[in-house]
Amino acid sequence: MVASPSLLGLAALALSFVAAAAIVGFLWRRPALTGEVKVRLFFALLALPTTAALLGNTSNLQATKSVDFCNSCHVMHTYVADARDADSASLASTHARLASFSEDACYGCHADYGMLGGITTKIGGMHHVKDYYLKDWDEPGHRGPALYKPYDLRVCTSCHDPLRAGAPLQHRVHEEKIRANAISCAADGCHGPPHPVKFVPGQP
Repeated sequence: MVASPSLLGLAALALSFVAAAAIVGFLWRRPALTGEVKVRLFFALLALPTTAALLGNTSNLQATKSVDFCNSCHVMHTYVADARDADSASLASTHARLASFSEDACYGCHADYGMLGGITTKIGGMHHVKDYYLKDWDEPGHRGPALYKPYDLRVCTSCHDPLRAGAPLQHRVHEEKIRANAISCAADGCHGPPHPVKFVPGQP
């Protein structure tokens, strides 16, 4: 499935084209370096390419948040299939069916919490990419995709208040751990496991 270019991506291409045209025009005409020409060169060589790069990177970052992007890696097929299963009662599926999560359900639940969460999330994603290619997840008996650190409760509590008025008794019992971010909603025995489908090495 080929994704259609986003408006940011098209804007990046347009700015790149304008910058390239300006540079080619300068090299073709070879005008004297007047103040006006220097300003044009500044935009052609620095301002426009830098803006195009920023827009392009932002567009790519947005694209990598989509469920389709996650599903482009075959080791994630079983997880995405569960998330999209209308009959599944898993934590992932029940959230993915919500309109606000449907397009970026994976990212919405796996993004790091905090101001720099988007950056640290993508760095962690590259860790998975490195391990996929260097450690061969398709090798029989190899551990499948897994989190590299405990799931952060704040990802859940950014939308849900587990200690709200009328909260379940189980939440009150674990109030101290919840406030200390020392427990996971997705843990077995609580609301998890989030993905009941097990990863099978070597299977598409």
